[in-house]
Amino acid sequence: MVHPPLFVILGPTAVGKTDVSLLVAEALNAEIVSCDSVAVYRYMDIGSAKPTLEQRARVPHYMLDVVYPDEPYNVAMYVVDAEKSIAEIWRKGKVAMIVGGTSLYLSALLEGFDLPIAPPNKELRRQLFELVEREGPESLHRKLCEVDPIAAKRIHPNDAVRLVRALEVYEQTGKPISSFWHNAFEAPKLNRYPNALVVGLICERSELFLRIETRMHRLLEMGWLEEIRKLLDMGYSPELKSLRSLGYREFTQVVLGNWSLEKGRQEYLRHAKAFAKRQWYWFKKRPYVHWVDTSSKTTEQVAKEVLKLFGELSGI
Repeated sequence: MVHPPLFVILGPTAVGKTDVSLLVAEALNAEIVSCDSVAVYRYMDIGSAKPTLEQRARVPHYMLDVVYPDEPYNVAMYVVDAEKSIAEIWRKGKVAMIVGGTSLYLSALLEGFDLPIAPPNKELRRQLFELVEREGPESLHRKLCEVDPIAAKRIHPNDAVRLVRALEVYEQTGKPISSFWHNAFEAPKLNRYPNALVVGLICERSELFLRIETRMHRLLEMGWLEEIRKLLDMGYSPELKSLRSLGYREFTQVVLGNWSLEKGRQEYLRHAKAFAKRQWYWFKKRPYVHWVDTSSKTTEQVAKEVLKLFGELSGI
């Protein structure tokens, strides 16, 4: 069965994907499937920069508010849910468009490498996160180097969540998580959706870092700390995978009184910039991505360039 083309807009954090994608989706009569590992959680709206209700009224969105913050969710579950969303959009006769920057989710969805479907092990995760608290994430990275040196090279030593997941998969399957990747990172191809048209947004690194900082201040002004306080008041543990995601883990320490607001800002910016670099490392190894430089351009200008590029790629 030949599927319609799947349109994709990806890019690093804070590059401006949401605003551009809304204009592009309206022009294409498309509906958007989010590819964001934090936006899948309910109540985590501000910190994930989730599209607002007004934006969702303009363009229907899928894969937002999928689970509660204390419910397990992983890449394998995302692929199943995202494929259902894409199929539903196509059944409606609309254009399906993926928008996001979570590299592992994008790889699994577009390239289709095998996924280690190992169920979450709460006790094992608790032990591993306690080790992180005592000795730092580097201790997990050293463990991973012993059992899966390939994954250890791919996962940043400070990325506690992915280090825990990699060790969890190894403990439960007896196989290194990298054995499920095959050659996805070395020779990436659009195996699952060969008709995908993929456009990436990028800008000068200095400008991207400025955008990251500007967005941080905007989200804090919108009430990010209050959002975290409400999550804690609702009984959600700061040790949950959801609340250990980028931004939430730093500003949760501020809300708990363990850090000053200034330290929270500094730690967030340090980690967000490192995250953006890791995203770029993944993006640049994808030959199927066609790039649009957003540096010093308005949202409207970028949207026009993306639409033009989609037109050239699809022949329309």
